Amino acid sequence: MDRTQLKQAAQPDAVRAALGANSEEIGHAADPHHPTGDAVDVRTAHYKGHDIVVRTRYEITVDGQPFDIHLSVANSGRVHYHGLPSRDFGSVIDLVQKAIDVFGDEFAADGQPAGHAGHQHGQGGDH
Repeated sequence: MDRTQLKQAAQPDAVRAALGANSEEIGHAADPHHPTGDAVDVRTAHYKGHDIVVRTRYEITVDGQPFDIHLSVANSGRVHYHGLPSRDFGSVIDLVQKAIDVFGDEFAADGQPAGHAGHQHGQGGDH
């Protein structure tokens, strides 16, 4: 996006239009991101008049113990994790390996994850 396009996109009418076009996603922005039960990533796209919805359920364990993290997958397939916000990963395995590298001391000797990035997630994990 060049400077002229950025200036046009920042105009009030353009911002209102963008907010309206993304109102459903924006409406969920304040929802708890760790719903009770299974974590499901939802991706959507519109293609040639068709609405595509992909729901993926992730159950991650490290050393047999649940690793309860919130992750999201972009339509490009790149994986994002709020514990490492400036990174994206080519796979969930790559993400978990990096989490072990970065937060290794948060994994107890018995293999149980002790939380991540300074906080723990219990059932539901809202924060």
